[in-house]
Amino acid sequence: MSLAQRPRTQRKRERTRGELVAAAEHLVAARGLDAVSIDDIVEAADVAKGTFYTHFADKNELAEAISHRTRMELEDRITALNEGSRDAAKRMANGLSSMFAFAIANPVRARALLRLRPSVVDPEASMNAGLRGDVALGLKSKRFSTASLDAAVVAVIGGTMAAILRLSDTTGKRVDDPYGFATGIVASLLVLLGLKQLEASRLAAAAMNARKEELS
Repeated sequence: MSLAQRPRTQRKRERTRGELVAAAEHLVAARGLDAVSIDDIVEAADVAKGTFYTHFADKNELAEAISHRTRMELEDRITALNEGSRDAAKRMANGLSSMFAFAIANPVRARALLRLRPSVVDPEASMNAGLRGDVALGLKSKRFSTASLDAAVVAVIGGTMAAILRLSDTTGKRVDDPYGFATGIVASLLVLLGLKQLEASRLAAAAMNARKEELS
């Protein structure tokens, strides 16, 4: 059932919930969760404080809703792109390009996710299971060549998070050519995993160009 087909009260409730989430994302991206109060959120969303509690039990439940929505959106997108592919390098390019394209198109949501989920840098975190699996696949298939699985995962996570911070900067310091920057990062991380520069650049350009076309 589409939003327009739902009862009016349900549509209004979902719009209000969306306004609360959007307001919280902007505030968290700028300040971090600890520096944001429920009063701040309802003021930014222009709703009564009591309305907040009809949607969320507390600030932490709202934060979980925000991070879960973004994680699921990214994971679903990457899973769909990589369905049926056994080429670890292409899978990695698809995953990285999807995350970078998301940060370019949704800088506030991307930065809010990083602030809400500092554990994203933990190589053992469940949200990094797909990345670890692709690196393991690449090593097993001889597509990648690294010192160790753990070292490769840590290096890719570090480079990815740093790039997302640059791509999602909302203070006027974002790079002038975000897609070009992201392409360079994808290529650099593929080289780090053992690919030759020429192939890494080709795969990175193809992946980032595809993500750009999808968003245009």
